[in-house]
Amino acid sequence: MSHSIYPALFISHGSPMLVVEQTKTTRFFESLGEALPIPRAIVIFSAHMDSRHEVIVTAAEHPHTVHDFYGFPEPLYQLNYPAPGEPNLAQTIASKLSEAGFPVFLDPKRGWDHGVWMPLMLVYPNANIPIVQVSIDANAGTEYNHRLGKALRSLREEEVLMIGSGGISHNLQAYFSPDSLPENEGKVQAFTEWVHRHLEEGDRDSLLDYQSLAPEADFNHPTQEHFLPLLTILGTSDGKEIRRIHSDLDNRVLALDAYQFS
Repeated sequence: MSHSIYPALFISHGSPMLVVEQTKTTRFFESLGEALPIPRAIVIFSAHMDSRHEVIVTAAEHPHTVHDFYGFPEPLYQLNYPAPGEPNLAQTIASKLSEAGFPVFLDPKRGWDHGVWMPLMLVYPNANIPIVQVSIDANAGTEYNHRLGKALRSLREEEVLMIGSGGISHNLQAYFSPDSLPENEGKVQAFTEWVHRHLEEGDRDSLLDYQSLAPEADFNHPTQEHFLPLLTILGTSDGKEIRRIHSDLDNRVLALDAYQFS
């Protein structure tokens, strides 16, 4: 076992169309795997596995690819990401979470949602790194989801890459509005730059209270699920050496920032 701390990441996974289009964010994902050490496994928290009352941990040896989106071109529904699961690591995660007071369910059947397979298909196209997905709980608030990361922080000393997959902003109503107004871009920028500043400063308390303190928080996150994976990954970190490694904006309103926690 290596005792060097592996990087952790927060990524804005964006639209499923990223896997069939060539964009700035597509190219970022494609280069990201080359910039990172090769982990023995990946543990990922996605905005799209949101579970009340218990933490779900995927425990299948070969989880299936879930196409949990609607209205996209047919080729997207044919995509498959056949990376293996890691049942032993899933059991270790369940034990760590139980010790920290979380109720846990090891799910032997659940597959990976698009917040998992879509970016990883670009980052690690060989699909040869084992993956375990862990749920968030958008109803439990920021502190709960931050503690989730803290409970699993030690995995970063075991060659495990921890990833939060969500969106630094996520207002789909504004995104799909036919008149996406120019002022939306200003609202997104005000929020994302606030987040950037407080991450760089390691100001955990302000980030955990982002709904009260951040400008345009309700506009950027009408619901919390896409922001909470960032706070979970912050929980795996000592709050030092956090840097933004990607920035992009889709349709003036969907910010696609990514952060590395060194």
